[in-house]
Amino acid sequence: MSALDEGQKGWASVEVQDWADAEKHFRKALEMDPFQADALTGMAALYLRAGDADQARELCELATAQAERDLPRTKRHTGWDDEQVRPYLRALYYLSLTYIEQHAWALAQPALEEIVAWDVTGMQGRALDLLAQVLYRIERWEEAVHAFLEAAEYIPEDYYSAGLTLFKLGRTREAERFWRRGLERRPRLAALIAHYPHVLVNPRGSFWDQEFRDAVKYLQHQAELWDAASQRELAGFQERRAISNG
Repeated sequence: MSALDEGQKGWASVEVQDWADAEKHFRKALEMDPFQADALTGMAALYLRAGDADQARELCELATAQAERDLPRTKRHTGWDDEQVRPYLRALYYLSLTYIEQHAWALAQPALEEIVAWDVTGMQGRALDLLAQVLYRIERWEEAVHAFLEAAEYIPEDYYSAGLTLFKLGRTREAERFWRRGLERRPRLAALIAHYPHVLVNPRGSFWDQEFRDAVKYLQHQAELWDAASQRELAGFQERRAISNG
């Protein structure tokens, strides 16, 4: 079995959250090829999960440099499905996560924009979502709205964030337009945002309900973007909409 095969097995284990098995395969891949990009990124992902962003960043930077050497000469929008491009996108994505963990927004932005330049889906919305959050944090509001809306094609929770950003710009009617979309696609999230951090357990009783799990993930990463004023505005909009719907 090649280093490439071991790296792929490692990522398959990451997908099912078998971290010990993933580490075994990544380490074996690196024993065979110390510069195997996917395995370097895999170890970085494990370090990041363990809270060691510095080590993760070092490995991701090395992985990105290695993967970049194997890229086609001209950018092509084949994205994640292109096996020649995927290791580069994966390395950049995890590098961006390490930058975000370190609050290095100015470094995260170009890395995420590079992903989108190669993959128009922004890795099925994940990189677009991170890019939007970064743009929001550095107060590039209009660009953040655009990125949140692109991400929302894959991650509907981001309609709420697009509305939030417009509310910050004083464009409440436009904000309500996208909150309406959020309510249509992810109706239970509105109340969780509005009442955060006083969030009750899943009212349907099962954490494994996918919509609730997605809501929890959203709150983990974006709840801090919402201040009391925006929470009240969303709660009021939800209440008015409920009344108008009878």
